[in-house]
Amino acid sequence: MTMQSICEEQATGAEVLQASGSNVRASWISTAAEFARLGAEWDHLFQRANPENAFLSFGWMSTWWKHFGSGQLAVIAVRRSDGRLAAVAPFYIERSFNALGARRLGFLGDDRVGSDHLGVLADAELGTAPVQEIARILSVQHRFWDYIELRDCAASPLMATLSAELAGRGMQVIETNPRVCRYIPLPATFEKYLAGIGISLRANYRRRWRALQREHQAECITVSGAAELSSHFPALLALHRMRFEQRAADSAFLAPRVPEFHAEALRVMAAQGFARMFLLKAGGEIIAAIYGFSVGRTFQFYQCGMHPGWVKYGLGQVLIGNAIDQNIAAGQATFDFLRGDESYKTQWAEQAHANTTLRFFDQRPGSVAARWGLRTSAALRGLARKAKARMIARRGAEKGDG
Repeated sequence: MTMQSICEEQATGAEVLQASGSNVRASWISTAAEFARLGAEWDHLFQRANPENAFLSFGWMSTWWKHFGSGQLAVIAVRRSDGRLAAVAPFYIERSFNALGARRLGFLGDDRVGSDHLGVLADAELGTAPVQEIARILSVQHRFWDYIELRDCAASPLMATLSAELAGRGMQVIETNPRVCRYIPLPATFEKYLAGIGISLRANYRRRWRALQREHQAECITVSGAAELSSHFPALLALHRMRFEQRAADSAFLAPRVPEFHAEALRVMAAQGFARMFLLKAGGEIIAAIYGFSVGRTFQFYQCGMHPGWVKYGLGQVLIGNAIDQNIAAGQATFDFLRGDESYKTQWAEQAHANTTLRFFDQRPGSVAARWGLRTSAALRGLARKAKARMIARRGAEKGDG
């Protein structure tokens, strides 16, 4: 197949790349039409693979591509010999400013919206064969990308296999940017969970929750219906904005186009039964809210908002405690706080794992240049951070002298 025929085929649909002697075949999907047609099969694979991670669902990734996608789709769909979808590697290719304009191949959903535990979706019964095929296709299609950067990867056997396969094909693997993700293995009852946390946290939660109930007839409700979720999303957004304005801080959740993405993603995820909100009400008014996803037996805490006028009641503690309680009652096994090691998370969750970014480079000139460009960009950002820290310290010293 010539370069011209490859480009012509990609313009009209997926390029099928059969491995000699293999019981699987792969398609390199680069058009929006082929990507959309993959949706129903992706959903069925998601149910079979059961990753318990909303960020690997077609609904999340396709909505992200609609709102933020740039560059070129590069989704790899691996099928069995009977045509059944066996695995999906949700990739795209874009130019990277930090890598001197090199073509970066990364995961769909890896920017602006905080997708965690990203990776490959595959049927477990086929073992490593689908991932081996994905690595082979990446190698075959290397003319379309200069380097690979897989952000916020879960530490999974599938990703370990992919990394080993690419390394075996001569690529250098660099692991960077670890992000702590705290989680709670949920026990059978909330009282058993409370018995295992710090005495101060347990006492404060109970005292504050009783005070809200006694003084303001407070209640905490779970919302999962599409219509209710959509109707309450503006309240969550407003509470989140109020809290960050009070702190004079920026929030990625409020960045341009991000609320619009979530408004649509919420509808899409709700249609699949994944979206959840926990609403804390006092006197009928919503004073705090949590937005997240429930997939399998895992709840993923994504975002929250709290009314600053009620801060004396410790809304964060009360709402998180009630959300944990209601997830246990619903039979969930894991409460995942996702990325970030904020102090409030460490209070509730002792256990943690880390997502990392995996970068892969080969010896082609474009890949070598990308690696040096990324190193230079990182060094410059480090210098900028140090200069800012020195400036802040100097200003503080000057105020002290005054």
